[in-house]
Amino acid sequence: MPFCANCGRELSPAAVACPNCGHPGPTAARSVVAATPGPRTEGFAIASLACGIGAFFFVPIVGSILAIVFGSIARRHIAEDPNLQGAEMARAGTIIGWIGLVVAVLFIVFLIVLTVVVQNSNF
Repeated sequence: MPFCANCGRELSPAAVACPNCGHPGPTAARSVVAATPGPRTEGFAIASLACGIGAFFFVPIVGSILAIVFGSIARRHIAEDPNLQGAEMARAGTIIGWIGLVVAVLFIVFLIVLTVVVQNSNF
C-alpha cells in the first residue's frame, strides 16, 4: 500500500489525494502547463521616452542625447526580435530627444549672441 508523501498516512492504491491532508496521491495525474512568452516591451524604448521627457525638465543636453541613443538601440532590437514591442515609444523618444537637443543648442546660441551684443553695446 502506498503512503502519503506529505503526512505519511496509508493511502488506497486508487487514491487521487490523501483524505487526511489533501496532498496529491501517487495516481494523481500531474499536468504540466507550459506558458508561452508573450510579447514584451523593449527596455531601451521605455528608457528613450523617459530620457526624452526628462530632458525638458532636468538635464536637457544629456537627456536628449541619451533619448536619441536609447531610441536607436531600441528600434534596432525591435527590428531584430519579433517578440519585442515599443517601436512607437522608441520613435517618440528619439523625436523628443532631437527636439530637446535642437532647443538646447538654440538656447545656448541665443545666450552667446546676447552676451556679445550686451558687451559691445554702449549702455
